Amino acid sequence: MRVEPIQQGLWLRLLDFKGPELQRNRSPSHGGGSPARRDRSVTKQRARAVRQRFDVPLPHELWEHLFKIVSPGVLCNLRAACRAWRGCLDDPAADAVWEMAYQHEWCPGTGRGRNAFNGSWRSGFLARWWAYDRWGTRLPTVCTLMGKRAHSGTVTCVALGEFGAYSSEGTALSASDDGSIFLWRFMSGNHALATSPHTVAQQHHRQCQGEDVRCPQRAKQFHGHAGPVWCLWYDPDRDLLLSGGYDATVKLWSLSGERCEATLRGHDGWVRSLEVMQDGRSAVSGGSDGLIKIWSLDNHQCLHSAGPPNNEARHSTHCLAAMEHQNVLISGHSCLHHLLRWDLTTMQCQRSFVGHSADVYAVHAQGPASLLVSGSKDRTIRVWDARTPDGRCASTLRAHTGAVLDLKLRGNRVVSASMDKTVRMWDIRQPHVPLATFEGHSEEVHCVDFRDRLVLSGSRDTSLKVWTVV
Repeated sequence: MRVEPIQQGLWLRLLDFKGPELQRNRSPSHGGGSPARRDRSVTKQRARAVRQRFDVPLPHELWEHLFKIVSPGVLCNLRAACRAWRGCLDDPAADAVWEMAYQHEWCPGTGRGRNAFNGSWRSGFLARWWAYDRWGTRLPTVCTLMGKRAHSGTVTCVALGEFGAYSSEGTALSASDDGSIFLWRFMSGNHALATSPHTVAQQHHRQCQGEDVRCPQRAKQFHGHAGPVWCLWYDPDRDLLLSGGYDATVKLWSLSGERCEATLRGHDGWVRSLEVMQDGRSAVSGGSDGLIKIWSLDNHQCLHSAGPPNNEARHSTHCLAAMEHQNVLISGHSCLHHLLRWDLTTMQCQRSFVGHSADVYAVHAQGPASLLVSGSKDRTIRVWDARTPDGRCASTLRAHTGAVLDLKLRGNRVVSASMDKTVRMWDIRQPHVPLATFEGHSEEVHCVDFRDRLVLSGSRDTSLKVWTVV
């Protein structure tokens, strides 16, 4: 990788521990002290010298250039490799550097992590990086959920809730073509495993240890769709769950009350995809009728309707992704090998993202502010920069041997599910090879989601698998 002059100079400045002030400390100015005492003195002098560099902080744009060519985890490597750097980076004055690393890795361009935890940015970054950095280097623990207390049909969609920075407790949702929606609860590692005789929970590779997440337990269930459920979205903080299905409706559920609050009708075919805006007051749905509808969640009315593309109903909507900071909506359709870009205000189609050679089945945008990813029947994953005027592909991820059915982009990482029965994890900064490949499903994998230490996947084999790095 080519390093720009400004970045090369930054590296020289960061890693130059043998500057004039340190060279003077190597002189025999410590008298006749022992070698061990002289070494300790030199180490203290180095630590003071490095701290002095942070007394005049580097401009933020230099750190931005650095994090574009290397992972922010370089800060952890510096802490581990050098006592002077540890003292420097653990100093409260360096908290701004940890904040930039945190924002760049997990919420670039969004500012979502500002209230993610209580404490210093250093402790918050290290708490997440501990598990984040182990994907691809550690064998994960696999928990399989199936049987009488799980779904009896293909698992069509899954969603993971937020997990605390210092806690392994959280929730997840799954839906199936058997018409059911289940809420699962993850407990901390010091809780016992689910022991209900009705739950089939198998541990593979090795048993969970320490603070690792244990087998989730089914906490709630939602029934109401007259057929398969194809998509869902939920926010536990707002006590809100949305689902769309075969019965051409969008249903709003109360998570706490475990009941349907409203049913939105307007599609003439299956509801295949859902997106909810950040304000939580409107939602977007796409159906097999090729229509894209914007709904008010306050009065449950349809605000706008657009499509189908080219006025042809055969272009059913497969997937949606909202990029509100750019006021655009991205959609993928059957019999179209490109993504469409819509203006959220006027719902007019602006231009296309061209590159796939077959139908696009999945699209997601929750990483760097201008990036989105798409998965296609052509077995590739493509990364797009929405700022480019010609809609060209930024990079292509190739490893799957079957169609890519679902994917999620969080920060700089992507997890994808495929008809080749595998789940793969990628770093979009290293697109040539996946970080990790998860094999265990016996049929094609239809849906996937992930957080720092968890990957959740659902398959046609009716099972849910929780992949946990330890």
